[in-house]
Amino acid sequence: MLSYAGNIVFCVLDESSTLYAVPDTGKFVDSRDGNSYKTIKLGNQVWMAENLRYSKDIPLGTSKSNKPHVYNPSGKAENVEQFGYLYNWYAAEKACPEGWHLPTNSDWKQLKNAIIGENIGSQLAGKANLWNDGVLERNTSFGKSGFSVLPAGSFDEKSYGNFGSFAYFWSATEYEYYSGNAYFRYIYYNYSGVVSNYSSKSDGFSVRCVKD
Repeated sequence: MLSYAGNIVFCVLDESSTLYAVPDTGKFVDSRDGNSYKTIKLGNQVWMAENLRYSKDIPLGTSKSNKPHVYNPSGKAENVEQFGYLYNWYAAEKACPEGWHLPTNSDWKQLKNAIIGENIGSQLAGKANLWNDGVLERNTSFGKSGFSVLPAGSFDEKSYGNFGSFAYFWSATEYEYYSGNAYFRYIYYNYSGVVSNYSSKSDGFSVRCVKD
């Protein structure tokens, strides 16, 4: 609450309050295809605040592949504008524009450390109406970071899954025990945190680029 004494303004926080920094936002235009992306500075990093939509030299896939391919979220082209493409890891590795890169595990950890307070998954998520009802979007810190993660789901084998429930993002870091796998991060509708795991490089996940 605010209290006033002459020209001095005092801010008083109760013990349950949490301070959130106002996101430092900007815009980036990808010269390869003209797509425009909101950007956000969190800590010392600048990230795209939207999922990547680049596909100019990457073919659209219909089945699992160990060559670069993109996939439409939930199999529908009309979802790309809002949710971006799903990329297999081979495509994700080459998809970010010059001056940006696919985030490593270290980059993802830096992002997590830049978020104030708990419920980091809820803070990173955005547009509650696109998420299935659950712990994530019910949390009072939902959307506080401005990072705006959306539930684009995934592609596996020949099927699409978890649209509206899960957001998966590739890491550039390969799984150390098997070269066919790489790490990823995910956020899902009924949990307020962020989870790290690894999966086949042929799976289709979303991509966020971080500035070099």
